[in-house]
Amino acid sequence: MKLWVFLILVFGGLLLFGGAYEFFSRRKRKVRLTPDKYEQTYTEQLLQDTRDSINRTDS
Repeated sequence: MKLWVFLILVFGGLLLFGGAYEFFSRRKRKVRLTPDKYEQTYTEQLLQDTRDSINRTDS
């Protein structure tokens, strides 16, 4: 029984540490990432190509 308590404490501690680390790392990073013109054009072209390949009918 003591082994289960130990494992639960270790697992809970790791979850708590990971949650706190993510919270504080996201809090520091408030910079908005906006895609530049090239990335936006590339993404739009990729989406259009994907749409075209899905909707293409080869008869």
